[in-house]
Amino acid sequence: MNGKLSNIGKWVFGALALVTVILAVMFYLDLHNDGRTNLILNWGYILIILGICIALLSVIISGVVKGINMKKILIAIAAIAVIGVVAYIMSKGSFDIPYQTGENIYSGRTHGLVEWGLNFFYLIFGVSILCILYSVIRSGK
Repeated sequence: MNGKLSNIGKWVFGALALVTVILAVMFYLDLHNDGRTNLILNWGYILIILGICIALLSVIISGVVKGINMKKILIAIAAIAVIGVVAYIMSKGSFDIPYQTGENIYSGRTHGLVEWGLNFFYLIFGVSILCILYSVIRSGK
C-alpha cells in the first residue's frame, strides 16, 4: 500500500508542479494583465489549501496504518501552541501601531497579525533546525 500511495503522491505533485510552471510562464509573458495576476494568486491559495489538507490526511492515514500515539500528538500540539503564544508575546506591541495608506488610517490589528505570523515562522524555522541537529547528533551518524 505504501508503494501505491508513494506513486500517487509523485503523480499528483508532478501535475501540480506542471500547472504551477505553466501559470508562472503565462504570468511572466504578460505582466500588465491583472487577470493573470489574480489567476496565479488564486492558484497559490489553492495550493496552500491543498497542502494543509494533504498534511492533515497524511497524519490521519499514517495514524490508521501505524496506530495512534496520543501522547506524542498531544506533545506536538502543546509545542505548537507554546510557540504560537511566544510569537504573539513577541509581536504584542505591533497590535497598537496604526498605519496609513493614502487617506485611510487602519488599526494595528493587521500589522500585529502579520508580525505574529512572521515571528511564528521564524520560531518554527529555528526549532526545526534545532530538531534536525539534535536528531543527527543523537543518531551518531
